[in-house]
Amino acid sequence: MNAIDLDLVPALKRAVEDDALVVHYQPEVDLASGGVVGMEALLRWQHPRRGLLWPVDFLTVAERAGLLPSLGWEVLRRGAKELASWRSLPPGGDGSPRQLWVNASASQLLQVDFADRLAGLIAEFDLLPGTLGIEITEETLATGSKHAPALLNELREAGVVLAIDDFGSWYSSLGTLGDLPIEAVKLDRSFVRGVGSDLDDDSIVSSVIALAHAHGIRVVAEGVESWAEGARLCELGCDRALGYLFSGPQLPEHARMMMAHGSGWTAPEQRKSVDGKLARPTLDA
Repeated sequence: MNAIDLDLVPALKRAVEDDALVVHYQPEVDLASGGVVGMEALLRWQHPRRGLLWPVDFLTVAERAGLLPSLGWEVLRRGAKELASWRSLPPGGDGSPRQLWVNASASQLLQVDFADRLAGLIAEFDLLPGTLGIEITEETLATGSKHAPALLNELREAGVVLAIDDFGSWYSSLGTLGDLPIEAVKLDRSFVRGVGSDLDDDSIVSSVIALAHAHGIRVVAEGVESWAEGARLCELGCDRALGYLFSGPQLPEHARMMMAHGSGWTAPEQRKSVDGKLARPTLDA
C-alpha cells in the first residue's frame, strides 16, 4: 500500500465502528409504467477531512485490509432496516413490493455463514419474501463457475432473490442463464451507452432480452443517461432501468419521496405528440 492507503486503513476501521458510513439509494424504474420499483444500495464514506468518498476511493484499500466483508455487512444491515420502512409506501409501478439490491463481494460470498446471516437478517426485520436482492458480478460467477449454481441455490434458500450484475462484461454464455436460480440480469453499461447508435450493441441487448425473457428472467439496464437510450431500451423490450436519466443516488428520505411520487418517466408508446411523433418524457427534478 502507498502512504495514502496506510492512512486510510485505520480511518476506515474507525468509520465502521463510529457509524461514519452512509448508504445512498439509486432508483430502479419500471420502463413500462415509470414507477420506482426498487433501489440499489450504494456505500459512501463521510471522511472527516476528505469529505464524501465514493467506493472507487476506498474499496481497494478495504479489500487489501480485509475489511470488505465488514463493509458489505454494514450495507446489508442498513439496507434491510430501510427496506422494512418501505412497507408503508404504496406498491411500485408494476404492483409488486419494492426490492432493495445490494452488491455482494467475492469475499462475502466465501464466508461459510453468509447465507445463514442473510436468513437471520430477513427474519430480524420481517422482510417480505422476494424483496431483498443480492447482486453478484458476472466476473465473480465466471471465476468460480464450478461452485456458482450451488452457491446461488444456497442464497435463494436463505430467502433472497438474485441478479447477475455487469452482465456482458465477461462474455458468459447466454445459454447458462436458464441453469441459474436468478431473477434478473443487469446489463453492463458499456452496452447501454451504444444502444440506439451502435447496431452491434442493439443486437447484443436484443439477444440478451429475448433469451432472458424465454427463461423468465427480468432485464435491467444500468447507467441509462439519455432519453434516446431509454426510448430504445423500451423498444427492445427491456424491463427496468436505472441511471442519471431518472435519478442519481439519493439519501434515504429523498429515495422514499421518489418511490411515493414516481420517477417522471413515461414510456415512448404512451407519450405521443399531436403529430404522432415521439415526445421527450417529463422528468421530475
